[in-house]
Amino acid sequence: MAVNATNHPYFPRSLVLPNYVPNDMSMIGLLSMFFSFIAVLMGITWMYTAGKFTKLERCILCWFVSCGIIHTFLEGHFSLFHATMLERQDFLAQMWKEYGKADSRYLISDNFTVVMESITAWIEGPLSFITVLAFLRNSPYRYVFQIILSLGQLYGATLYFLLEAREGFPHGPYRHPLYFWFYFVFLNTLWIVIPLLLIYQAACKLGKAQELADGTSIQKKSK
Repeated sequence: MAVNATNHPYFPRSLVLPNYVPNDMSMIGLLSMFFSFIAVLMGITWMYTAGKFTKLERCILCWFVSCGIIHTFLEGHFSLFHATMLERQDFLAQMWKEYGKADSRYLISDNFTVVMESITAWIEGPLSFITVLAFLRNSPYRYVFQIILSLGQLYGATLYFLLEAREGFPHGPYRHPLYFWFYFVFLNTLWIVIPLLLIYQAACKLGKAQELADGTSIQKKSK
């Protein structure tokens, strides 16, 4: 049942949400189910890649598998159903309504958020799986895919943070230990720090490959 248009947990407090239906699942229930599912997928990936890759490569593959699932299904859900998110009660909608306590842009079909998440879902989601497949097949293009994907993630996450900061963080409880520091800052910072590290690693790999190719070319010319 919908509640009063201004009787909700979101910011700014003056926000009018006429179709809002409160979640019937608890925060602990939602988060435990979501993170357990991601942990299981990472565990399966870790076991499947045992003996085939280094530990670092296995960690990277676990990251890309998680990205593929989150981008395609969670963010894809938002891309498709953002206009009716407030009244929906399926699991993913309730996840978004929970996260909306940190950033209400996800509940008001904010133009930037819809466009950014749609690009993330339908380009970066499939690209995550393509990157995993490239590593599994030892494709010579695997680090090219890695750097393209990571650049897209870094760019999107940076814009996401900076636009909200420029507005003065009006869409959530500023400095709240859970909603601001964990949901908004920590979870999204992962898509800045990890892509930066992966861009650096891929650049080093591609640089070494180019150095080797240049050395081979020089040797052929000297003969």
